[in-house]
Amino acid sequence: MKNCILIYFTGTYNTRYISAKLRDRFSAAGWNVTTYEIDPLNNERLDLSGFELVGLGYPIHGYCAPWAFLRFVRAQKFLKGQKVFIYKNSGETEHANDASSKYLLRKLRRDGARTDNEYHFVMPYNIHFRFDDRLIREMLVMDDKLMDILVYEVISGIPNRKPMRLWPRLVSAVVSRPQYIGGDVNSFFYKVDMDRCLGCGLCIRRCPTKNIYRKKDGTIAFGHHCLMCMRCSFHCPADAIHIGFLEQWGWKVNGAYDFARISRMEPGPPVITEKTEGFFHCYIETFGNIDKRHRELFGE
Repeated sequence: MKNCILIYFTGTYNTRYISAKLRDRFSAAGWNVTTYEIDPLNNERLDLSGFELVGLGYPIHGYCAPWAFLRFVRAQKFLKGQKVFIYKNSGETEHANDASSKYLLRKLRRDGARTDNEYHFVMPYNIHFRFDDRLIREMLVMDDKLMDILVYEVISGIPNRKPMRLWPRLVSAVVSRPQYIGGDVNSFFYKVDMDRCLGCGLCIRRCPTKNIYRKKDGTIAFGHHCLMCMRCSFHCPADAIHIGFLEQWGWKVNGAYDFARISRMEPGPPVITEKTEGFFHCYIETFGNIDKRHRELFGE
């Protein structure tokens, strides 16, 4: 039995959701699969010598891979010729996201790893605005199809990676530095509404960088090692956390999406059609490409 490891970072657990489903698919295909969720406070070096296949997964933050993810990957030593695939996710599929893996690919090339496959999954926002359940159901259907494609192509040795055009590389380079320090700066303006706070401590326990703590007077405070992953505010059961200047722009989303319930919803009229305009216009190309490739491979 061949061995695969999925190494991923997750903020509000979208990448954890995708990783779990990929684990099940590779397992069903006869692989022994290990999952490793990155702890930003622990940059241990993993022994990757026993894995014929490595998957690297991350949420796209501002057209870039999260700094905590890159820092962990840079601490690893990939084997020469080792097969590595990338799976990333975001709430939009604009081509500006195409170069989010450029620093990651640079590291893999230095180590001599083979990276012929990269896949972009669509998942609902944990910031900016809340997604409608009907659209999320459509997204999850497309994600399932993309997982079919990923597993088949990776196992069969069929390459699938977009060439990086110049302008997405420039966008990623310009946005990356502000994005990497943005959480540390914005955390000066984070605060908790103690009149709403339940005192459950969920934000403290779940913060990936241990950036949230309880003061002696019982109030909740923030340090300045924030990844802006939105885990605290997104999952706060009382919607008591204010996220600084991002909230001033109306970008706050609170409350986890129930993917299990949404997946069971009866299908309705398509949300994304050829007439879709505005923010979701980019989904037309994305969904069309997934459908086309799925039919090519599986005749469905």
